[in-house]
Amino acid sequence: MISPQPNSEKRIVQELVVLSWISLFLELLIIRWMSADIRAFTVFRTLPLITCFVGLGAGFALRKDDAYKMILPAIVLFGFSIVLCNYTGVCFWGFPSVANFQWPSLVVSLAKSGWPYLIAFPLVVLLLLAGPFGICLAIGSRLGVLFNQLPPLKAYSYNVLGAVAGSITLPLLSFFGSPPWLILLVTAAVLVLMQWPANSRRSNLVNIALVGVLVLLFLFRSEQSSQTLIPELVDTNTRRTVMWSPYQRIDLTTFSEKLDDKGNPTKTGFLGLEIGANRAFYQYFFSPHALHTSSLSNNELLKFIVKDYALAFALNKPKDVLVVGAGTGQNVSAALEAGLQNIDAVEIDPAILAIGREFNPDYHSEHVHLFCDDARHYFINCHKKYDVIEFSTLDSHTVAGLGSSVRVDTYIYTVESIRRALTLLNDDGLLVCSFMTIAPWTKERLYLTFKEAAGYEPLCLGGKMIGEIYILGKSVQNGSLATNPALSDYKIETPRGGGTQILTDDWPYLYVRTDVIDYPYLIVVAEIVLLSIFVARGFLMANRDLLNWQLFFLGAAFMLLELHAITFLSLLYGSTWITSAIAITAILLMILAANALVLRFEKVFSQPTLPYILLFAALLMDYFLPAEQMVAYGITGHALATLVTMLPLAAAAIVFANAFKRAENISGALAFNLFGAVVGGLLEYLSSYTGIKSLVVVGFVLYLLSMLCALYRKAPGGVPSAN
Repeated sequence: MISPQPNSEKRIVQELVVLSWISLFLELLIIRWMSADIRAFTVFRTLPLITCFVGLGAGFALRKDDAYKMILPAIVLFGFSIVLCNYTGVCFWGFPSVANFQWPSLVVSLAKSGWPYLIAFPLVVLLLLAGPFGICLAIGSRLGVLFNQLPPLKAYSYNVLGAVAGSITLPLLSFFGSPPWLILLVTAAVLVLMQWPANSRRSNLVNIALVGVLVLLFLFRSEQSSQTLIPELVDTNTRRTVMWSPYQRIDLTTFSEKLDDKGNPTKTGFLGLEIGANRAFYQYFFSPHALHTSSLSNNELLKFIVKDYALAFALNKPKDVLVVGAGTGQNVSAALEAGLQNIDAVEIDPAILAIGREFNPDYHSEHVHLFCDDARHYFINCHKKYDVIEFSTLDSHTVAGLGSSVRVDTYIYTVESIRRALTLLNDDGLLVCSFMTIAPWTKERLYLTFKEAAGYEPLCLGGKMIGEIYILGKSVQNGSLATNPALSDYKIETPRGGGTQILTDDWPYLYVRTDVIDYPYLIVVAEIVLLSIFVARGFLMANRDLLNWQLFFLGAAFMLLELHAITFLSLLYGSTWITSAIAITAILLMILAANALVLRFEKVFSQPTLPYILLFAALLMDYFLPAEQMVAYGITGHALATLVTMLPLAAAAIVFANAFKRAENISGALAFNLFGAVVGGLLEYLSSYTGIKSLVVVGFVLYLLSMLCALYRKAPGGVPSAN
């Protein structure tokens, strides 16, 4: 490796930091956009994540940057695939999974066609992921060249520094509602400027033309949205708007009997609105005018909306009410109409809360107090008592974090969460949960989880619009609520079934079946694994240095621990975009600190044994951490739980830095590490069957394999190396 001159080194460092920034920035953008705009990736967002890792790994393995000039065509390909999905309706295709429940799209899905769809779907996935793969391949090829011109840990530290900037920038842009297509367009323009000095005039003109193509693609993009559930609304004046929240794509449709000169609904003619989230129906809000005096007032479905939302407030004459999953506030309006004087409403998505403030006048009532927070986090930090706590059809269309299987609403329906909510009830209080349990096994799982949490059978009502309604409280336990006149129009149900897994904080997967083998998912995963092996076959087989395989296992294990940490921190601090962004940034900063520590105390870490001992000790502490008890101890418990959760990552970063500093082929070593991360990302899905804690066990095994590689690495003379 040739040491660069001082001026040259400064230029290399600058480009390395900026390109690393763009690398993670685009990676996060790709995952966010594809999981929100294409139904197949809404739950299975691990696939875009590992595709980016495969691309970066392949780029690092090239050891030359010829592919870097293809980054603009790859970005155009990515933009074209997204636009094409909109025009063809592929954006509504669901992932062909038999174990993971996905809210059904209102557009007819080809998934019902069975094997033909299963054969066609992987081919479509390859086309959709070709753009992200090409983008990351191009960036990885240039980063690999830059890495090889600096000492390993120095290059890696600058790389992580740039990644920190990327981990902060995209979440901030997402918070302000920036549409992904606009972010991608600006990023493409920045890349044109970065390549400008080194390119020929012809190449620069081609890049400008490609950005122009991208502009045209997005100008003529189609914004299809799901169709309404109420046919009568089709005949009303509608206005459709696409918004982007920190969590999801939002399709807002307003219905009105009258429009003003600008095409906006008038206050007197406004009927209501429909929200779609990530290409699927999500929720309604109807104004009092629509429910009582408009042409829709006789609609049977709307009558059930009024009745179901008012039920929670007609059972025990409450004074203080908590509504979680308040959305745009239909249930809050029902509470005010019932005469309640104190209503606390919790909604996690700031964009949906803003829509409610705009269209629902009841959100401005002095009796209503709004909180933008995760419901579980609110439960943990709440010290107030309520007469009614209502889970208002709280369901999610998005996944928390990067590649985790945990959805935003996952920790709301666990035994621990329900027990905590019950402690917030007054003596005669009621917990009322409305849920659209489309899948029968989901209804059964919720019923048994409520029973386990309360210690008695909940009252389960067959709803009309909302779905099922589950009720807990002392009046349910003693049987007196069953005779309440307000329940006369409802059918009391008792879902039964054997073997249904109860939801806990360790296994919170409401939407995952454990009694079937998800062979469609395995087929798609096998496709990606085979593709990864094909891309890297020559590189992986040609490198027999055990240091590379040590880094491979380190990459796989670290990815598992990172996803596990983000998942657990979502339990502690809420499954919010802020938690995910802070967790990713904190992990990157820990890596920077680990690099500095290894450089500062090089003699201490000259042997691999000590860092591994620290790592295994941290893993054991993490595994045996009593999470439920820690959460209950407030700030002190949260701090200790966070420390124990992050310690394995800190120790793992030290182990990696200690190994990586010995790499002679720096880009090749990083390629092995990234291909290992691909394996780790795929293994994360195991937690859907074995629980979240199991990720620590799998990580332990992978780290053990990496340690064996370090201990038995052969020196040039064939003697086992002490390093």
